[in-house]
Amino acid sequence: MQTLLIEYPPTIRLTFSAEGGDFASKRCAVSFLEKRGFSVGRMQRGAPRGILFGLYDIAKWKNLSSADRRALHGVMTGDMRNGPVSVEIFHIAPDEAKAAVTKRRV
Repeated sequence: MQTLLIEYPPTIRLTFSAEGGDFASKRCAVSFLEKRGFSVGRMQRGAPRGILFGLYDIAKWKNLSSADRRALHGVMTGDMRNGPVSVEIFHIAPDEAKAAVTKRRV
């Protein structure tokens, strides 16, 4: 298990638990974020996934530099296969991103 090495406390924390087989919680979290204009990093077993507001191609955690990690607007953690999955949006995220993630429906 790799450490996050993120210095920011989360401003917003959401937890996703879904029925429906393998990766259901992960799919639910990714869908939630993408509908609100976020990009989610590629999956790597046992590692977080980076989150940025906007259209980005985010590498696996092991390929992100410390500067890349500090620039993230949030992270997705948890058991991607079986759930639950947590999404944390950091206080450094743009205000538009924070507003988007708190919307109930899109």
